[in-house]
Amino acid sequence: MKNLIISALVLFILTAVSYPQKMRDKILKNKDKLEQLEKIKLIESLDLNEETSIRLFSRRNDLKKEIENLENRNDEIISDLEKTFNEDDKNLEAKQTQLLSEFLKNKQEIETRKQQFLTSLNDILSKEQICKYVVFEKKFRDEIRSVLMDSKKHKKDW
Repeated sequence: MKNLIISALVLFILTAVSYPQKMRDKILKNKDKLEQLEKIKLIESLDLNEETSIRLFSRRNDLKKEIENLENRNDEIISDLEKTFNEDDKNLEAKQTQLLSEFLKNKQEIETRKQQFLTSLNDILSKEQICKYVVFEKKFRDEIRSVLMDSKKHKKDW
């Protein structure tokens, strides 16, 4: 009986540990598929040739990495801000002000990088293609958001 309980407990722990990894893998796989779909649709929308596509996506990937780093830093700042809510420190307000300032600076830097990216496209895309790119980005995000909201709504209905 004791061995049965220990075996069940071990099985439960192994299942509990492997489930988050499976979910993470599934999310990453879906994210990769979504990025591939976005690239294909963007190439079609802008009517890009292979060389232009490579140059565009190279710059775009660099931008995404920079933005991801800034957003990761902002996540850390938010975590630090949250920790300050439970602190009893004389310099609490100064610490919060400094963290908030850094957070806002990073947000502004993200927007600056996006603007620089769009401006940098002048040497590989026409004005019309750049405009189509901006419209595509907005519509694609909105469409993905809509699909996600619909799927959440359907899950609630079940």
